[in-house]
Amino acid sequence: MLPHQNFSYGLQSIWNEESLVQKQDSMKRMGMDRDSISRAQKHKSEAAAKKHAKAEQLRRKRINTHIQTLKKLLLPNMTSKKVKASILTETIRQLKELHKRAADVALQQYGHADVSGCFTFPDGSDEVTVSRCEGGEGKTVKATVCCEDRPGLNQDLTDAIRSAGGKPVRVEMATVGGRTKAVVVVRWVEGGGEEEEVGLLTRALKALVESGPLGFSRLGQIGRVNGRTGLGLEMSRNERARMCSSFEGEREWEKLLLSTV
Repeated sequence: MLPHQNFSYGLQSIWNEESLVQKQDSMKRMGMDRDSISRAQKHKSEAAAKKHAKAEQLRRKRINTHIQTLKKLLLPNMTSKKVKASILTETIRQLKELHKRAADVALQQYGHADVSGCFTFPDGSDEVTVSRCEGGEGKTVKATVCCEDRPGLNQDLTDAIRSAGGKPVRVEMATVGGRTKAVVVVRWVEGGGEEEEVGLLTRALKALVESGPLGFSRLGQIGRVNGRTGLGLEMSRNERARMCSSFEGEREWEKLLLSTV
């Protein structure tokens, strides 16, 4: 074999060995990558399972809390082992009875038994709506506000309405579980009632809701007014859940405001 042939053969052998080493290293890295991916997937699955288990635990805890609350309200002396079934049966029965009573009241007051929209009760979301009243000659609107109950809420609501030049002529309010909903009929007597004033009223009511405990007319001030609720009455949480009032005319509304001072 010639010298240059020996040299070429040696280079080829070295190149083959280096290629083999590179392939082995590449296979090792691929194996490590597969292991890493497998461990990551396993960790992700375990985390998802733990999250699901925790959510399920919290859900069951909430359900049991609601069941215990219903038991205290509806069947405080019940000793049956089938607690949940009995409580749910009694709850459905009483809900049907309450719906029937509400339909009877709606039929007497509104001439129909459709209870949707007849009664004012707050829900869990903040709300501000302003709409024109039918037959109000464009100077009367219905404003709906739903927010957290707080001290001085009535006065804040009045200040917001008056800042737009309006007057409350009818108010329906209800407080349940620390939240208050008010449906107010607002009227502009002389002038006003145009789009500018309605827009101003809407912005004022939104500011009232967004201001939270600070209040519409006391932004930047912190404190309670005589330690009272937004309806100006000392009452427990359970008593507040039964609070529902209706006021006709500005004088009745002002009397309520005076009682909160």
